[in-house]
Amino acid sequence: MDKRLKHIETALGITLPGAYVRFLETQQSSESLLVTDLVTLYGTDDLIERNQTYSVQRYLPTYISIGDDSGGSGIFLDTTSGQPTVYTTGYGALDPDCMEVLSDDFTDWTLQGYSLDIIREAPAVIVFRESETYRLRSAWMALHKALSALETERPQIDLKTYLRRKRDLQKEIQDFEIQHAGKRYRL
Repeated sequence: MDKRLKHIETALGITLPGAYVRFLETQQSSESLLVTDLVTLYGTDDLIERNQTYSVQRYLPTYISIGDDSGGSGIFLDTTSGQPTVYTTGYGALDPDCMEVLSDDFTDWTLQGYSLDIIREAPAVIVFRESETYRLRSAWMALHKALSALETERPQIDLKTYLRRKRDLQKEIQDFEIQHAGKRYRL
């Protein structure tokens, strides 16, 4: 391992994963590189600065941010797991429970074009989708989508049918909101 990589490890207090070290030694330059229209991989000159700027090791002490998606989310590797899994999460949500998986293998991820497609959702997202809050929000949104769809259909239906359906949907929305008003769910 060259001096630059040892300096990165020392400065960040981590051990770089083997697959990532091999990548840096053979593929990556000292400057950051835009590898797709969205994905930037940090060069060895930028790794320390980016991880310190976003306080990555403070909130995710066993991770290193190796790049970003040009939209506020970082791309991370766990430096202790032994698995070269590639994660993503917003720089404002540096919590292991908020991290989604882009690939189970860093090398495969690079060979397959640095995809930002999520293959596994974050644990916090999974828990939220099972919550009553999510169920209520989904039901509330479905009612509003139905109302929007009715507005789109408006030119194709007669006025009487339109007004009756609109009144019924508005009443359904009102009843739903009254029924759930006492709960602490922001709908």
